[in-house]
Amino acid sequence: MASTEEQLCRRSGETVGLLHSFHGAYSPSSCTEEPDFGCPEDLGDLHDPLEELDVVKSRDQPPSTGNDPVASGIAWRSLDLMFPREDCGDDWSDWSGREGERDFDDGQVIEGNDETYCPGNEVNDCSTQEGSDEDDDCGGQVIDDDTETNCPGKHYPKSDAEKIERMWLRRYIEQVGDYTDIYNEIMSREDDDTPFPPHPLKVFPDATAECILGENCYHRAYKTHDTSTTPSSLGYCTPKEMLQFFSVYLSSSAASYPISVYGIFAVRDELDPRRNCIFNCTRDDAIMIEKQDSFVLPLCSPSRGMYVRDRALLEVDLWVKEEGDGSVDKQLLSSYAEIDIRAEFDDMLYVRIPGDGCNLDLKCMALAQSVETVIQVYAKVDHPCHVRFTAFSTCYDDYEILLFDGKLFGDVKLFQHVVTVKENEKLDVLLKVDNSLFQWTFQDEHVGPVCCPDDSILAYGHFFVRVFFAPKDYQ
Repeated sequence: MASTEEQLCRRSGETVGLLHSFHGAYSPSSCTEEPDFGCPEDLGDLHDPLEELDVVKSRDQPPSTGNDPVASGIAWRSLDLMFPREDCGDDWSDWSGREGERDFDDGQVIEGNDETYCPGNEVNDCSTQEGSDEDDDCGGQVIDDDTETNCPGKHYPKSDAEKIERMWLRRYIEQVGDYTDIYNEIMSREDDDTPFPPHPLKVFPDATAECILGENCYHRAYKTHDTSTTPSSLGYCTPKEMLQFFSVYLSSSAASYPISVYGIFAVRDELDPRRNCIFNCTRDDAIMIEKQDSFVLPLCSPSRGMYVRDRALLEVDLWVKEEGDGSVDKQLLSSYAEIDIRAEFDDMLYVRIPGDGCNLDLKCMALAQSVETVIQVYAKVDHPCHVRFTAFSTCYDDYEILLFDGKLFGDVKLFQHVVTVKENEKLDVLLKVDNSLFQWTFQDEHVGPVCCPDDSILAYGHFFVRVFFAPKDYQ
C-alpha cells in the first residue's frame, strides 16, 4: 500500500521527494555563472555623457530616433528652456545634459523644493553592508557555515528534521490538491467566464529540514537576516530573464473591517538577495481596507529590475494597525515563499501566498530576454486635475502597470518607475487627465519617443516623459 506522502503526491499530479529532493537548491546560482561586473559608486556613472542630441549609447548598434521630429534631441533641449533647472530642485540636472550629475534619482519624487523618497528605494553602499566581502562584487553571495543568519534551524534537534519536513510537505500537497480540484471542476464545465484560482506557492516554515541539517538553508542563501534594500545601481545592460509584477491582492477573513494595513512585500532575487520592495508602507501611512474583499495593495516602484532565471524568494510582512503606539498591532501575514519560474516564461502567473486567515494573491510575468526600463515623468499642471499614468508593453498588452494616480496642481512634480520590457519591444506610457487620453510610445534601441501627444496636452499643463532601456552600463 502506498504511503500517505505518495498518495498526496499522486493527488497533486506531481512527484515530490522528501528532504533534499523536495527542496532543490535554494542558493541562487548567478553569482557563480555570471561575469564579474563590480559595483559602480553612483548610478549616474552608468551612462555615457550625452552628445548634442542626447544619444544614449546602444547595447549593440547605434540608436535610431524614429520618424517624429519630437523624438530627436531638440525635445530635450527645448525642455531645458521650458523648465530651467532651478524649477526642479538642486539635485536635478538639465534634461539635455548630465553635467556630471545623476541621470535619474533612484525613486526620488520632487515636488517644488520638497524632496521625499518612495520607501524602500534608498541606495545603499555595497561596501558597507553587513557581511559584505570584497569578492562579492555587490551581487555575489558567499554562503558558508560562518555566514550570519537568522535561521532558527540550529535550535532544533536533527532528529526532528524528517518530522518537520513531512508536516510541511503534507500541507503544501493538500493546498496543491485543493487547487487541482477547483481547476478540474472549472475545466469540466467548459465555462470560459469562471476565472481559475491562484496556484499556491511553496511557503517555507520557519525552519526546513535543510535548515536543521545545515544544508542549503534558504535563510542563509537569501540572507534573510539582512533587511536592507538592494542598491538601484545593480543591473545588466544585456537582456536577461526578469520578473514584472502587475498586482498584489490581499484577502483576509480573520480581521474585523475596516482595518489599516502596513508592512512590506519584497523580492529577493538571484542578482542580489537584499530586499527589492514593491510594496512598502510605514505604520504612519497605513492603507485603509473598508470591507472584506480582495484588496489591491498600492505598489511602489522596485529599486531596480528583478532578475529571476530559476527562482526567487518572496518576503511578506503585513500588520494591522491598532490604536495606540503600535504595541498591540496584530501581524496579518508573515511568510517567505519561493516562486519557481523555470518553465513559466512569457506567461501570466497567478499565484498565492497562503496564510492562516489571510492570503496574498499575485499577478506577475516572468519575461525572457528582457531589459530593465526606467520611466521618468515630469509634470507641471496649470489647474487642479486628477492625473493617472500607466504603462503598457506589447509583451503584456492586456495588463497595465500603474505609475501614478492622484491629483496634481501647480508645482513641479517628478516621479520615476522601474519596469521590465522585452528586448526590442515597444513601451506605451498613457496619461489620462479629466476625460482626455494622451500617449507616448518608446521602443528599445530608439532614442526618445517614436510618437508623442500633440499640442492639445498643453491645455492641462506641461508633461514630459522619457524612458531609458537597460541603463546599467555593465560590460
